Parts: sequence; structure tokens; C-alpha cells
Amino acid sequence: MCSPSLPALADYRGALLTAVTDVAENSLFAFADASTVDTFDAAATAPMAEGGSEWLRAEVDFKGPIAGRFELVAPAPLARHLCASFAGAEPEEIGEGDLLDFTGELANMMCGTWLTRACRHDAFSLMPPRVDRGQPDLATSDDELSERFYLSIDDAPIRLALHWDRADDQ
Repeated sequence: MCSPSLPALADYRGALLTAVTDVAENSLFAFADASTVDTFDAAATAPMAEGGSEWLRAEVDFKGPIAGRFELVAPAPLARHLCASFAGAEPEEIGEGDLLDFTGELANMMCGTWLTRACRHDAFSLMPPRVDRGQPDLATSDDELSERFYLSIDDAPIRLALHWDRADDQ
């Protein structure tokens, strides 16, 4: 499935869902499932007064036979809950630095597991994750070099995105 030419993003959907499910269940004692753009958008646009939350975005660049960027967008309360589960702590014990580090590591684990499943016989380099806070971009893109995937972990919506580098950029 992996080759230096631009892959069909649909070829990676199953491997990506499996990778996220494995990371959620085996590392975080959480349940992952498919979701929809509508569920994600509704949560992302909910005002804080109505149960809305801050969001975290983590990006991991990868290089190998194919290159690109993996992106995870998740509500901060979910990331805090998962971090606490991972650390064996209570959510209120998780500091800001630990939360941001964990969110980056979560994206790194998901990306690494996905690449291992999708391209079993190829080696990849993953760059250190970048994490920031902010409301997610809800605009759709017609870019054929990227695709978004919508999932939920413990009933909280998340969005994953794959952004491929152009072959002439590698």
C-alpha cells in the first residue's frame, strides 16, 4: 500500500481507525468508535456556557516512502481525562505542561501505530509533535492532498487529518 507516489487516502481509513482504537483501548483504557463531521462540528461550536470546551490540536510530521503531517484535534477535557487514565491520576492533578505533552504524545502514538499498520515494511521518521490550543477550523477543504476523519473516544468527538506532502516537495 505504501509507495513513493501519492497514496489514495481511502486506502488508509481502515488502518487509521484500527490504530486509534488500539491506542485508545490498549494504552488509555478508553473506547474509540467512528463518528461524523456533524457531531464534531456541533461540539466545536457549542458555547462554553452550554458545555462547550477548549480544544487542543497536535501535529506530527512524518517522513519515509511517503511524507506528510498527522493532525489530532480533541476537546481539552477529553485530553485531560485520557492523560489522567494514562498516568493513573485524577484529572484535576494534571497540570498544563503535562496535558500538552500528553496530547502531543497521543498524536505521536496514533501516527506511529497507523504508519506501522499501513506501511508494515517501511521505516518512517516522526518529528516532535507541536501542540496548541484554540477552536478547531471547521472550514472544509477541496485539497486532494488531505482528508479528515471523525471519531469519538469515550463519546467525545475528535478529528484526525492526514496531509500529504507533494512528491516534488520531498
